[in-house]
Parts: sequence; C-alpha cells; structure tokens
Amino acid sequence: MARLLDLPNELILLVVDYVQADTTQKLLPFFQWGDVYRRLIEQNPPQRIKDLHSLCLVSARLNNLLKPILYRNICVRDDGFRIYPQTQLKRSLENDSKLEGHIMSAIVPCNHLIYDIYQFFWFPNIQALSILRFNDWEPMEFEDDSHVGTSPVTELNLIGCGAHEEALAAVLSWPTALEVLHYDAEQGEWDGHYGDEPAKSWTCAAFVRAIQPQKATLRELTLTRPWLEHEGLGNGPRIDLSDFTALTMLRIYQVFLCGDEDPLEAWSSLPRSLERLDVFYDDWDLTRFDEDDFLRGLLAHKKEYLAHLRTVSIHSPEQTWDSDIEEFMPTGQWTPPSPLARAFETAGVNIDIWLGPAEPPKFEELGIPQLLKPPRKRRFLDID
Repeated sequence: MARLLDLPNELILLVVDYVQADTTQKLLPFFQWGDVYRRLIEQNPPQRIKDLHSLCLVSARLNNLLKPILYRNICVRDDGFRIYPQTQLKRSLENDSKLEGHIMSAIVPCNHLIYDIYQFFWFPNIQALSILRFNDWEPMEFEDDSHVGTSPVTELNLIGCGAHEEALAAVLSWPTALEVLHYDAEQGEWDGHYGDEPAKSWTCAAFVRAIQPQKATLRELTLTRPWLEHEGLGNGPRIDLSDFTALTMLRIYQVFLCGDEDPLEAWSSLPRSLERLDVFYDDWDLTRFDEDDFLRGLLAHKKEYLAHLRTVSIHSPEQTWDSDIEEFMPTGQWTPPSPLARAFETAGVNIDIWLGPAEPPKFEELGIPQLLKPPRKRRFLDID
C-alpha cells in the first residue's frame, strides 16, 4: 500500500479534502445559529482540524501543499484560551502575508471593537465573515471614504451585535455587494449613552437605515436576537423591507416581522421578490402562534403582492395541551385546519409549522463552519 508521501500532490489533496469533508451535520434551524457561533469560539477545534495541522508539520512539502486547506475556513477561538488565538493568528499573518490569500471564510470574536478585526474584510479571497460581539458606539475612523464598497465579503454574520446605528451602518457599507446577512441584534447594548445624552433604543427602522447600501444586492436576510432575558424586550414598530428588491429569503423572529402593530398588515412590509419566509416565535409568552393573525393577512394579499412566495416555515416553542390524555403534546409538525390548509394550497404556498421546544444542538459534535450549511457530499476516491 502506498504511503501518503508517495502519492502525487493531486491525490494527496483529494484524500485530505475527502477526510476534511463533514458529512455528519444536519442543517440546524436558524434560531440556533447564534448559539452555535458563540459556542464555536469557546471550544477546542474538532479533531479533523488538529489532524490537518499535524500533517502540515510532517514535511515542508505537506506544509506547502496543505496550508491553503488549513486556512481556508478558520475559526478564531476566544482570548479566554491561554494561548491567545487571535494574537497567534495576527502574528502568523504578519510573518507570512500569503496566508491572507488562503482564507475564504472566518469566524472571529470582535472583543467589542471592530478595529481588532477589520482587516479581515479586505483579505483578497474572503467570501464569508462571521463576527461576534461587535459593539462599537462610534464608526471606525479612516482617512477618507475610499474603502467604502471595496470589501469582497458577500456573506456577513454579525452575532451578538450591539453596535449603534452609525457604527453598524459604516461596517455594512464596506462590502462591494453583500448577498447574505445574518444580524443577531443585541438590543440591550443600544441603551448605552454618553453622559446626559438620551439613550437611543434599538429599532427595526434603525437597522433598515444601516443596511440601505446593500439593499440592491441582498438576497438572504436572517434577523435574530439572543435568547430573551425578560419578556417584551425591544418590541416596537415592525421592520419594513418592502424596497429590498433582490431579497428572496427571509428568516426572521416574529417580534421583528409584526412588531407591536397589527399583524394582519405585516405582509405590506415584505419585499415583492420574496420566495421563502421562515418565522420563529422567541417571545411566545407575549405572542403565541395560535393567537397570531399574520398568516391570514399574508394569504389575503399573496396573489397580487407576493406572487413569488412559495414556502412559509414557522416554529414556535409553545406547547399544545391535549385534553384527551391531559398532557402537553410532544414537539412535532402541526397540521393546519382544513380551511387554512386549502387556502395555502390554493395560494400555491407550501406551509410547514412546528410547535414545541426544539432539540438543542449537540455542541460537542460541531465543526466549522459547514454546520450552518447542508453537509458536503464526499467524492468517491478510486485509488489503487
């Protein structure tokens, strides 16, 4: 049997890519993504990443061959680790500038200031960037605006983001053409203010103003918030995405979709281009799915306003009481009453409704960052 080092470079790359492919992960519901990112920067790398790093140390040939794979998708652990991963990475990039070109996706803790990691936006081949704890109050200062609209990042995930409007708007202006955005709003951070200045509470309108530079290219938007510490946090007017003409996929919490306004009118704030809508009820003590009317309004105006909408998916942790057995029903798919089911069928919309608590992610099995995407298919290797 041939040893690994006896194989030509092309076959070594195929073998390593095959081993690195993660086929075990299931696609997690979007309301768990924030928890996943938070846990990823707190735990040690998965074994396959450690193995790849060890292979890079075997010989100069393997190091040169495999380093691009090692750095292709990186997750920078929190500085709570004794080895200070962010400092180590910075030193590695300073010692070898070519490493920046290998990085295509990155998960990095911001440690509250975007200055710590802003360089990632301009790595030459970066596509997906996930930032945790970006909480700046003021926009980062540059000499001029020549950097605006020049970052190659097309997918941006801002997790636990409490950055105030001006700072948030500045960062969202950097990409040339942002296509995918996950904004996990840390609403409480907006209450911070200087001296006697009045606090500016978080609002959907402020976020929409901040994302204006990307509205012509944004096709996927995920809008979440960390799990509630108390009921009713940040309830205000609903979000208005009606002029986001490229948006086809919207994953959103019900509190942002409907706000404190009439849920029957929530449809009017959706973009006409929308093809799929996923909704999660995180504040079910305040609003329960079985008491919400937004679906009726959506169906009533689907034909003339939301002609492209094909799928609606809803999940609410609320539990339904079964009076026959005097127990709460287990988590599962809810079957709409016949009139509602027929209305969706007539409208040409697939409806998927789940009620009950979701199973928490198995964090000990998580890898990076493919766990948030459908698992890659392994290619069959025919090696004699």
